[in-house]
Amino acid sequence: MGLIMKWLEDKFLPIAVKLSNLRYLVALRDGFIAIMPISMFGALNIMVKEILLTPTSLFGASLNKWSFYAENIQPFFDSVLLPISNQIWWGSLALGIVFTVFTISYKLAEFDKQDSLTAGVLAVVSYFMLLPQQAGPDAAWGTVSWTSFNSEAIFTGIIVAIVSTEVFMFMNRKGWVIKMPEQVPPAVSRAFSAVIPAGVVMFMFGIFSYLTLTVLGTTLKDIINTSIQIPLTSLGQSPFTLILITLISQVLWFFGLHGSLIVGPVLDTMYSASLSQNAEAVLVHGVQAPNAITRNIIDLYGMAGGSGATLALIIAIFIISKRADYRELAKLSLMPGVFQINEPVIYGLPIVLNPVLAIPFIIIPPIMVTIGWFFTAVIPFAGRVYIAPPWVVPPILNTFLATGGSLSATFLSICTLALSVVIYIPFVNLANKMD
Repeated sequence: MGLIMKWLEDKFLPIAVKLSNLRYLVALRDGFIAIMPISMFGALNIMVKEILLTPTSLFGASLNKWSFYAENIQPFFDSVLLPISNQIWWGSLALGIVFTVFTISYKLAEFDKQDSLTAGVLAVVSYFMLLPQQAGPDAAWGTVSWTSFNSEAIFTGIIVAIVSTEVFMFMNRKGWVIKMPEQVPPAVSRAFSAVIPAGVVMFMFGIFSYLTLTVLGTTLKDIINTSIQIPLTSLGQSPFTLILITLISQVLWFFGLHGSLIVGPVLDTMYSASLSQNAEAVLVHGVQAPNAITRNIIDLYGMAGGSGATLALIIAIFIISKRADYRELAKLSLMPGVFQINEPVIYGLPIVLNPVLAIPFIIIPPIMVTIGWFFTAVIPFAGRVYIAPPWVVPPILNTFLATGGSLSATFLSICTLALSVVIYIPFVNLANKMD
């Protein structure tokens, strides 16, 4: 164990630190975090709709058997609340790529201490320039298909945000800008200085648009979707990919690095399309979700209470630990752990650089994720995930909500939590004997 830890510390840790500071990963991470309020409320809206509002929802189907409810309450939902819910979905999750393009570009420019606001607006403009001016040959001019903003557009949006921002910042660094006298107000001076870089970026994307739409007869989104997004999404559906990423995240935590934040951009990039595809399949087309693996399957089955399934560790301490300091810390950490906040446990016990507790902390999430995948993809027991609940939703409940009320998936999350407790118990017992 000592030799493995030394090798990881000498060889693996320096690479992980460099990756955590890579500007593109930082921009992706912070860009996705910036739209979290929108995506979280959009997800909450979908959960309420799928569980209560529609006549065929989890509770709606039962409540509509009551004649008073069916005749008086459900019509109000149908005529008022459901249209409102649908508009919230349309403006948040359905068209979410627009916000993603802006926030990634903004954070990338902010990282380099450049004009982030102009960079973000320019990235959105560049993205719109790549879209056809009508949804199809028979559609009216000026109509844009919503498929230009759905799950198929995620990678295109990321690439456009990065390329447009890099060109814009390159022009600024070279000083190829209009320089105004010092007496001009800063806001006006900044606007004029961005004219040439913005013009170059817009002309460049205008050429891209012409080449793809006119010469090739397709869109950049379709090219990227076929050549990058579909293969990468397919790679993400391999359980080995998910297990490896989960394992890396846990090893990083052992060294005191925030593993979830470091691998988060990779997970978001690889699995955002999968979750969006599942949501479209269920919510728009009314068919089964196509992807067994999504971004949040890790949290539902492998991370009860936060990274390392530390809620299971707290339960194991209550069951078997005789150490007063462990039990006291477990009492203080219980409520935060219920809401997926586990820094008190990770740094308080600690788990960081603790060779005993680090073993279950590292191995439990990959094991539980494998079980979750197996009973979703191989044996279709658990319902598939198509909603992203807020990360603070307690374990088990988050599975119920993420799967639109699948009782089998909820039961599976109970089993993975219980199994995590069982795995933690012998290590907690061993820790009891340590000073």
